[in-house]
Amino acid sequence: MTIPQLNVAIHRELSHMADNEVMMQYALSSLRKIRREHKAEVHDTDEEIIKNLMAVKEDAELIRSGKMVGRPVEEFLAEL
Repeated sequence: MTIPQLNVAIHRELSHMADNEVMMQYALSSLRKIRREHKAEVHDTDEEIIKNLMAVKEDAELIRSGKMVGRPVEEFLAEL
């Protein structure tokens, strides 16, 4: 869907619940949450992505050469 089509669809859905204050409050709260989450997303620049990839490459080379010790993926994921 295009942005204008999405806009019409959203307004149509809101008009169906316009007489229900609870639903309108929930919709408003949800829209505000979506907006906050979207603003919080981090968008790396091309330079930052390249810098991060180069750091990963350097770490991989250090691990291969034995100068750095890696850890199992399971251990890393357990921390998350």
